[in-house]
Amino acid sequence: MKLSNSALLALASGGTAQNVVEFNLHRGIPGLKLGSLPPLSRRATYTQELANNITGGGYYAEVEIGSPPQAVSMVLDTGSSDAFVVSYKADLCTNARLQQQYGDSCGGTYDPRKSSTYQLVDKDGFYIQYLDGSIASGDYVSDSFTIGGTTIKSLQMGYATKTVRGTGILGVGFSANEAALVEYPNIIDELTAQGLISVKAYSLYLNDRRSSSGTILFGGIDTEKFIGPLKIMPIIKALTANYTSFEVALTGMGVTYTNGSTVAVATGYQGTLPAILDSGTTLSYLPETMASKVIEELGAITDKVQTGLTFIDCDYLNTERDLIITFDFNKTVITVPVWEMVLDILGDYQSILPSTIPYERACLFGIQSTAGFEDSGAVKNSNFALLGDTFLRSAYVVYDLEHYQIGMAQANMNSTGTSIVELKAADSGLPSLTGVSEQQVSPTPT
Repeated sequence: MKLSNSALLALASGGTAQNVVEFNLHRGIPGLKLGSLPPLSRRATYTQELANNITGGGYYAEVEIGSPPQAVSMVLDTGSSDAFVVSYKADLCTNARLQQQYGDSCGGTYDPRKSSTYQLVDKDGFYIQYLDGSIASGDYVSDSFTIGGTTIKSLQMGYATKTVRGTGILGVGFSANEAALVEYPNIIDELTAQGLISVKAYSLYLNDRRSSSGTILFGGIDTEKFIGPLKIMPIIKALTANYTSFEVALTGMGVTYTNGSTVAVATGYQGTLPAILDSGTTLSYLPETMASKVIEELGAITDKVQTGLTFIDCDYLNTERDLIITFDFNKTVITVPVWEMVLDILGDYQSILPSTIPYERACLFGIQSTAGFEDSGAVKNSNFALLGDTFLRSAYVVYDLEHYQIGMAQANMNSTGTSIVELKAADSGLPSLTGVSEQQVSPTPT
């Protein structure tokens, strides 16, 4: 018998309802358009399932908007703070030329004419630009919003009539980072304000590269999903009045070989590098000096002429588990098997790769250089790390927006158990919790 999320949560809590919201994420649309950077999107407890496209895209949540509900897919993005949906009449959805140009089409769109609970908030007030240069614009609207079986009565969101992406974004960052001129309650704020969760916090578990789904748990922590103690670290505040991103201190990296030897990768910058944890980014990005060291160690090659991307031999998909890349956050160490950093997504592009890519079969490398952002004018300073899905799949991360903390531990890959701890309003910060003692199911690189 298949149990619903609500039934599972009741069992996990001994029959007592928890203030948590959990839902699954599925991995999204396959493929990658060469010639541009990969897309950056930049309760009591509730869980939503995330979808994981094994060929490489972001993680998607299935939600329902309006009355009666309209099914919509949205990319989960910890690196942005607005939720936006794609209009049924968006330029991309109605123009074949734009679909050809951007290599994308529209999936589940939203039609406010069909919802009795729709309200216009700010006509032409929505405009957002992501780090990869992609733009979405339109109106701000509000409507009922259901996620993980839990309904927010009225959620303000962007309604994109102009977009280069056919899927909306579910931003779950700080409201201070919203695109609006006037700050408004986003999804985390509304889940808390409407009593659906007790603390503005959520846990993210993407699972390994071969998995079709992961989970996000609002308002709680699942101790079956990580190994050892949950280490707590402060979120670094940028030089602004408010917290705007999930930035932590990366203090070291290394490449460890199967014989146990390790090659250190110095962070430079006084030994500490600001690192942003961003689920809306498919790949992970390091400053040029760090990225080039890892690239050199693994024999990867950067195409500096045609695509600007770094490729690696697909044979690394079959490497042993103890060939790893380590990320050290002041003695909180997350290990990432190298095969988790190898994305076999090029398909027919193999035949048109430049001759400087010598592999019999090339894969996209999960670590790239931030220099590309600076070259494109997207940022003025590339001395930061942007840790996307290729890193986050190996970590269990708790984002606490109320106490400005991050909890982090090694992910327990392919865990089938559930043990949810609800975060309480009376807590002064994230609790000290310990997960399972060891990896429950041995992941393999096949």
